[in-house]
Amino acid sequence: MPVQAVWRGRAAAHRSMSAIDMACTLGSCQQNLLFRVQLLPPMPTLTADEHRRATEFVAEFSRHVGLGETLQFGCVYRSHDFPDTRLVLRLQGPPQDYAMKIDTASPESGRLQAEFDILTRLARYFDGNETSRVVRPFYLSPGGLFFVSEFIDRPTAVDVIHNSKDDDQVARIYRRAGAWLHDLHSFQPATEYEFRPRWMTDAINELLPFVPPHIQSTGGQMAENLENAALHLKGIPDTRVFSHGDFHGQNLIVGKGEMIGLDFTEMREKLAVYDIVDFLKSDIFRNTHPSNVDRSGILKLNKDMFFRRYRHPIHIGILDFCIRGRLLKDWLASWHVDHSCSPYEEDRRRRLGDRLQIAFQHR
Repeated sequence: MPVQAVWRGRAAAHRSMSAIDMACTLGSCQQNLLFRVQLLPPMPTLTADEHRRATEFVAEFSRHVGLGETLQFGCVYRSHDFPDTRLVLRLQGPPQDYAMKIDTASPESGRLQAEFDILTRLARYFDGNETSRVVRPFYLSPGGLFFVSEFIDRPTAVDVIHNSKDDDQVARIYRRAGAWLHDLHSFQPATEYEFRPRWMTDAINELLPFVPPHIQSTGGQMAENLENAALHLKGIPDTRVFSHGDFHGQNLIVGKGEMIGLDFTEMREKLAVYDIVDFLKSDIFRNTHPSNVDRSGILKLNKDMFFRRYRHPIHIGILDFCIRGRLLKDWLASWHVDHSCSPYEEDRRRRLGDRLQIAFQHR
């Protein structure tokens, strides 16, 4: 089996390690250890029909960019929720590698057309910004079945947050992520919108009947705590912005001196706090003493570093409520009676429970 870097999550893929990253992992760059090395199964395979269709798509793009021959390609991602329609291929240059995002349902939904359009606008918006940008879009198929952007063989923010032994290095990732999100949230003028917590408390309460009794008891007490807090937060105006919509750490690449965003299929206008929560919740994978965790369940240092560069006004009470609500929702979902956990998910479930115990001890 090949040795690969781990890129986990709902939108994750298994990415082959570069020679430099491999050397660092195996010990020749001991001062910059970012990854745990694991033996993983081969990357996703294509069916005969998918391979035929992908070959046609790659040939179309090769002709578009004026290459004399069709690029070599391999599948690096298959959607868990939409395995039959959504894939990502890595096309190997010259002069560079490319990512091809395929969605065979997109001609009807307009999903890829919308993402390509916003990527094109964001690429212009970030032009000249030395520290923040998005992956560069190159080509949208006339039929809307696929688009092509640059492929960047660098670690994601989650690669570092999950695996780095250096707490200061991780803190810098949070600071750089805050700067990137501040820039994105400045893409169009912000407005105000009244906070409505009911959807979150309802979602949590819907999960409670389907978890083991001891989890239901503990989770029910936490849910009651949240509902009481919601009474004091409902209707408070907070900042509404153009949002990424799925801003977990796999969607932010750590470049050399820059942070690079990708995957804008969930973009929309909503409260800025939700993008922040999506990113901060990866902090549960950092080992720490309980005294270093604040009432939201996040490490004080990492949260503080994020807001060094993120400067749009945010209601901290709403932020802390939303973080605790998201951690609780994720924890209960992982205990669902029909949910089977991998070793990774079992570790995540344990970490979520530990952080929630700390968070709900705060008054």
